[in-house]
Amino acid sequence: MIIKHVPMRSLRKSNVVSLVDYLTNTQGRQERVGEITLTNCHSDRHEAASLEMLNTQSLNTRAQSDKTYHLIISFRPGELPSAATLRAIETRVCHRLGFGEHQRVSVLHHDTNNVHLHLAINKIHPTRYTLHEPYKAYRAFGELCDSLEEVLRLEQDNHQVRKTGGENRASDMERQAGTESLIGWMQRECLDELRSAHTWSELHQVLQHHGLAIQPRGQGLVITDGQGTFVRASSVARDLSKQSLERRLGRFQPPDPVQTTKPTRRYEAKPVQSRMDTTALYERYQQDRLARTQARAVAMQEARTRKAHSIDAVKRAGQIKRDTIKLTMSGRITKKLLYAKVSQTLRSDLRQIVDRHRRDCAAITARDTRLTWADWLRQQALAGDQEALRALRARDASRGLTGDTIAAVGTRLVNAVVGANQDHITKQGTIIYRVGLSAVRDDGTRLQVSREVTNDGIDAALRLAIQKYGTTIAVSGSDAFKTRVIEVAARSRLTIRFDDPTLEYQRQRLTRESRRPPTPETPSATGPTQTAPVPLTPPSDAVLRHLAEQERKRLQIIRTPTLRRFEARDQGMVQFGAVQKIEGRYFALVHRQDELLVLSIDEATYRQLTSFARGHTLHLNASGAIKLGRGRRR
Repeated sequence: MIIKHVPMRSLRKSNVVSLVDYLTNTQGRQERVGEITLTNCHSDRHEAASLEMLNTQSLNTRAQSDKTYHLIISFRPGELPSAATLRAIETRVCHRLGFGEHQRVSVLHHDTNNVHLHLAINKIHPTRYTLHEPYKAYRAFGELCDSLEEVLRLEQDNHQVRKTGGENRASDMERQAGTESLIGWMQRECLDELRSAHTWSELHQVLQHHGLAIQPRGQGLVITDGQGTFVRASSVARDLSKQSLERRLGRFQPPDPVQTTKPTRRYEAKPVQSRMDTTALYERYQQDRLARTQARAVAMQEARTRKAHSIDAVKRAGQIKRDTIKLTMSGRITKKLLYAKVSQTLRSDLRQIVDRHRRDCAAITARDTRLTWADWLRQQALAGDQEALRALRARDASRGLTGDTIAAVGTRLVNAVVGANQDHITKQGTIIYRVGLSAVRDDGTRLQVSREVTNDGIDAALRLAIQKYGTTIAVSGSDAFKTRVIEVAARSRLTIRFDDPTLEYQRQRLTRESRRPPTPETPSATGPTQTAPVPLTPPSDAVLRHLAEQERKRLQIIRTPTLRRFEARDQGMVQFGAVQKIEGRYFALVHRQDELLVLSIDEATYRQLTSFARGHTLHLNASGAIKLGRGRRR
């Protein structure tokens, strides 16, 4: 687990409403936004809660810094914490940073290989209206991660600070954009030579060989590539700071203009190291980037021309109206009123022209925005470019799926995937498919059930693996996951074979047992003979989540209500809630005291229950059979 603070360095861009809108925007992906939780807010909707936070911030007129604290809590690849674990982590982190009483909105995102939780925290206290800024929060992050990983049994991560802020930002850029940063390029190409320099002259010579120059700025030194890119010397390495260099080489000396050296190498923002040759793809990317830049410039110029023409036309029309009033109207008061009306109309028309121009510019920017190398590859992969998808998966930053996964053994990959809807592609080349109520991730060699590991998700992953890879399947992960995969495969009677002999033997045994006919109930000595109801599969976790979300929308609440499967201890009188048909299966929701129970029913019972009103009293026995007047049904 890693905790990271995302500072907003420009106060003009700091807006809690915009941040919450960004975090809760699905961006057309079903797998992006997960659970949304509001804390210390009177509102139960995130749109209203963000406005409530903004109103609280407006009551503090003295603070000049950012009033919103954006925090990201990221987990290891393949780690899927439960909702209770996430709430415990959020509460512990906020209390440790001093934000326990502050308003916040938390949003869980699933659209990357690492599940991560965003926290938008109001730094203004809701009652005292004072601004709270955690002191040296980066130290608390490491301590929190270590203790939470131990207490909650999460995967261990490295929390030692080994890089400067500039190095971290450069690493983030390389990982997100996919191109080399100037800091990373210098560390790989000339850092050893810079450290071995014994004089300022030698240091300048090494820099000139690489097309670089060092110069003082403020209280330190900066290095530039001559193309407008500057980095602090201490960001490249701590021993290149001004204090360290002057301690080693003496007082700073500028380079001798006479002894300039022609550079033999220069920094270029090329793709980071990859396991495949991306030269041709990168040329396509540069051509596309140039075309986008030119198209944007042309479109912006056309928009400015339209704006100027519209303004001229409106002003001419206003002048014609003024001349008409001057020549045809009499009376000073009448002319004054008409002139005021013309001026009001002119100002209104000008505002409309400016607003329309801003909308046009925003649309042009969104259409012809300059994409980074990684974003361009992802865009091409979404469009079906297999070479771009391979380039994403070949990046050093790309890691395969780990944990509980399903893969193929010795079979040829199949390009076509029937019955699966592609939802998104991550920057690591992991394809996220939607199959019914489940989501399955595919890194090219393995499949993994997204979010919670449910029986429906395992069934979807197995079917997708058969369609993509073949019938010989390898299962990796915990023993509990392997057992569930075997049970699902036997229950669904899938035509597959596990490469592990032990798993395959268990699958065959469970398949044979599932084919045995059910044993009828023993006749009662005092009553008529009754046939046992047909066994029905209990609702899966995915079905429970789907029904809970529907109930949340019906009740118009922010928190998802708790639903659970019917158990034998729940027998007795219950109140009818609703019936649902999901993917050809029928389910009933019933209320018992303060709990909402879900049980499977057959089609005949479903048809009968559709005519019942909410709150109708029913009777359930220990096996889940519903008594509807005469007879029994499930």
